[in-house]
Order: sequence, then C-alpha cells, then structure tokens
Amino acid sequence: MEFFSVVIGAVISLLITYFIIRTAVTEGINRSVIGQRLAQQPTQEPQKVVQNFSMMKGGRVVTYQKATEARYEEILRLLKSCAADLKEKGIKQWGYLLSGGEDAEVRKDIVKGHTYGIFEKDEVVGTFTIRKGPNSWDEHVWQDRAEKDALYLHRLAVTPVFRQEGIGSAALDWISENFQGEVLMLDCVESNEELSHFYSERGFESAGTYDGHHRYWKRL
Repeated sequence: MEFFSVVIGAVISLLITYFIIRTAVTEGINRSVIGQRLAQQPTQEPQKVVQNFSMMKGGRVVTYQKATEARYEEILRLLKSCAADLKEKGIKQWGYLLSGGEDAEVRKDIVKGHTYGIFEKDEVVGTFTIRKGPNSWDEHVWQDRAEKDALYLHRLAVTPVFRQEGIGSAALDWISENFQGEVLMLDCVESNEELSHFYSERGFESAGTYDGHHRYWKRL
C-alpha cells in the first residue's frame, strides 16, 4: 500500500512539473513571436498638427478656413476691391473679374470647397483658391507644361487695408505646411512686377512667360 502511495505521489509530482514547464515554454514562445511581429511593424511617425492660424507682426491673428457659400458676396467684394486697386495702378490684371466675368466661377469654387477665406476675427481679409489639376485657363497658359496632378493657385488676394502686414506671405507658408510634397503652380500678368518679385522671393521657380503671363511653380 505504501509502495502505491509513493508511486502515485511521484506521478502527481511529474505531472505538476510537466505542466509548469509547458506553461513556461509556451509563454516564452508567445512573447518571442509577439516581439518579432512588433519589430517587423514599421514605426509610425507622429502626425504633425498644422495650425490653422498665423500670428502677424503687430500681434494680429488671422485664421484659415474653407469658405462657405454664405461668404460668397463678401469674398467677391474683396476680390473686386483688389481688382479695382490694380486697375488704378495701371496693372492689367483681373480686369475680367472686375467686370463680373468670373462671378459664377468664384461661386462654383466656393461650393466645391476649393476656396479658402483668411479671417481676422469674423471678417474676411483675404482669400485664395487651390484646385487639383488644371482648369481651361491653366491649360491655356501652361500649354504642354500643365501637370494634371499638380495644385493650381488662383485668386490669392488680401484686402488693401491689410496688405502690408505680411498676410499674403503667411498664407503661402500655411499652404506649404498643409500641402507638403505637392507641386504648386500659378501665374500672374507680366506687367505686375511687384507680384512676380513676391513669388520669386518666396522660392517659386520661373517657368517662363506665355501670353503675357509669368508662370511659377514650387515643390512644397
């Protein structure tokens, strides 16, 4: 009887030892597999949070938001105010816009989400339109150099009262931050030397002139 008790005790001890070893080995294998899988996964860079505002030199803060159709009249007035200012300076740019020729297109770009407003508090002090791919004007002025996957910048305007505060430059910086890696293309009339200098100073490369318009591009 004593012999059987010893045997049974030995068997139980062996079984306990077996299960302990098996559990330890299994856990070690699982940890190893998980570690290998984690090592194989690419490390994700933390996403950069882009601010939707800029601080101007005088402490003024402007924000950038997609324009809504409710802002159409306000944006159109701003654009025509800028066009009238150019006309007074003898610069033949946006004459068609001033005459009302682009009213429908301005509204369409707002509705499609291509147009942004630059706001100081709740007032629109600037605007710009960014569109993926060329429209008919871009195809005309860029000819065979038009890029279907590029971004095209149109109607970058700042109300004359705020023009000397660097809002236009800040807007370009904001665009660069938000559309990194994209190619941005634009044009301006040949006679607007001040605007041509503005884009050249901000790293845009000249792509020559066609039909009286300077063409510029930049990899953001």
